[in-house]
Amino acid sequence: MNKKQELNLKLNSFVKTDDPTLLKATYIILDFDKSWNNSVVSKEVALELGETIINKPLVARYIPVEEPNTNTDNFTGHEAKISTNKYGDKTVITDTVPIGVFTTKGYLLTVEENGEDKEVLAADAVLWRSRFSDACDLLLEWYNRGININTSCEFLYSNFSVQDGVEYINSPVYFEGHCHLAAEERGEQGVVLPAYDSSKLLSFNEFNMFNKLIAESLLQSKNNIDELEGEKVLFKKVFELSHSDIRSKIYQVLDPTLPDGTYSYIIDTYDNHFVVELDDADGYKYYDFAYSKTEDDQVVIDFDSKAEVVEKREWVKLDTTVALQTQLNESKNTIKDLEIKLSEANGSIKALTTEKTSLNEANTSFSNEITTLRAEVETLKPYKENYEAEELNKSINEMSSFYSAKFSAVSAIEKFESEEVQNLIKNSVYDSEVGTEAKFKLNNMLVELMQVETETPKPSVATPVPIREFSSRMENLIPASNDFDSKYK
Repeated sequence: MNKKQELNLKLNSFVKTDDPTLLKATYIILDFDKSWNNSVVSKEVALELGETIINKPLVARYIPVEEPNTNTDNFTGHEAKISTNKYGDKTVITDTVPIGVFTTKGYLLTVEENGEDKEVLAADAVLWRSRFSDACDLLLEWYNRGININTSCEFLYSNFSVQDGVEYINSPVYFEGHCHLAAEERGEQGVVLPAYDSSKLLSFNEFNMFNKLIAESLLQSKNNIDELEGEKVLFKKVFELSHSDIRSKIYQVLDPTLPDGTYSYIIDTYDNHFVVELDDADGYKYYDFAYSKTEDDQVVIDFDSKAEVVEKREWVKLDTTVALQTQLNESKNTIKDLEIKLSEANGSIKALTTEKTSLNEANTSFSNEITTLRAEVETLKPYKENYEAEELNKSINEMSSFYSAKFSAVSAIEKFESEEVQNLIKNSVYDSEVGTEAKFKLNNMLVELMQVETETPKPSVATPVPIREFSSRMENLIPASNDFDSKYK
């Protein structure tokens, strides 16, 4: 026979990661003592159970806030109910969704409980924070406030035995799922108290009755039944002790002790004490009682701890209220001014964005124009080079003709045709220091050639007979110019 068991886990710690989509957590699953529902999972069976925890889901049914920024959100429970599957068989279904997954197998962990070390079964998990941010924020709020975050898990098992009213779970066992439950009274959802003290395991009372009746019925015929009428039977064994269960048990113990005509109403219930309203002929009063739970799942009230209590209310001076209202009004005005400045800044940003767009368009246009002009320059470059070459040759030819005549006049045509003179003629066409130096050297050569010609001795000849010729005009007998060009050209 297969049974489905529901245990409860306690959230032990949170670890924030660099990944904003995940929230790491460690859960204490269970200890190895008897639960408040008279069930025992031994250490050996728990370790076997721990091997199957990895990759199993964490589920929840989250109740959103009634109004923004109010403490009205909460979890419920498994939202389990008895139904029928598609084959018409009875089964237990839940109305929850996965919000995370276990990432490790179960492992042994030593924790401190009531000043003593205690060994428990624990496991690590990740919650999908980005997908279920509200649910994760509620868990973080509870954790930071030191509230026990309780969860309930389900596992399947085939064998069990009952001794002295205690159910002992035997191998094989398999984890199936894990559910977050309400940890405090918020909104209209009440607290679900743990059945295990160390792990705060919770369970479903409505299924507890159903499954126990089935289990006890089967045990009357045979303690260990693997199959029933050839079919595997799936059960849900529960370990929850709900808020309403505690109230009911307190009423059962408290009411018989009250005088006739006295009525009770439990206002608040906590882990180890409760507040009750007692109403009699003299009126009503509020009292606080301490209580504890016994091993046989009963409640014991400490009547000696009875103390009258009143609800605490806080009165605030009117001046304080006026000051707060003034601050609120100033804050509203500040917000309004900031909104105006923000609107103006958005307008400026829009204008700058438009201007930037225009500048980008103009820059693009200029870039395109420059590209076009560069292309045109490249196209005209050969023509420019040809023109410059023609002009250079023309200037060289003119300068060569000029110096050819000069060198011929001093009978130095061979010198003119030398490589040195030709190179100087080519350089002389440039309007630069090179051209000026080339012209200087050429002119200097011509002057030296003229001096050589003047110093050369002439052959002797007969002295000529002077001829005297008279001129009737005595003007312009001396040349007006005596430069090199007039004399030799």
